[in-house]
Amino acid sequence: MANTNKMIFAMVAGILYVVFGILKMLEGFGIETGLAESLLIPGDFFGGFCFVVIGAVFLYAVKELSAGVYMGVSYVYVGILMSLVFMAVYLLVMGADLLMFYVVKSEDYEGWRIIDSMRPGIYLGLLSLIGYFSWKDKFTTEMTNV
Repeated sequence: MANTNKMIFAMVAGILYVVFGILKMLEGFGIETGLAESLLIPGDFFGGFCFVVIGAVFLYAVKELSAGVYMGVSYVYVGILMSLVFMAVYLLVMGADLLMFYVVKSEDYEGWRIIDSMRPGIYLGLLSLIGYFSWKDKFTTEMTNV
């Protein structure tokens, strides 16, 4: 049952990361998708590629778990860790923007709002944060009992 939950989680996270990654890459090429502005997706080819890689890790976990390979759980954990790292980077960038606005008072940030620095890596990372807190005790115990 626990692996079924992880497989469903990995499927949802994988699909979301791949879709958002493709949208970021398309926007990076200058192709208007119509969804980018409402989903706060900037045009960023390399960031989109990273999202696709994270999604591929999650989807590979689904493949392994559905085939009955227990070690597929490790791909779920790696996907969670990768997405949390990206979330941390985007939060640091947001913090830097906040400092530029309040402390430096750069004219480049005139009229800046916190939502201007919101990125998909932050809100998709929240999904992984939920997964991490759900299975944090099993990160080490499941792998050592194999």
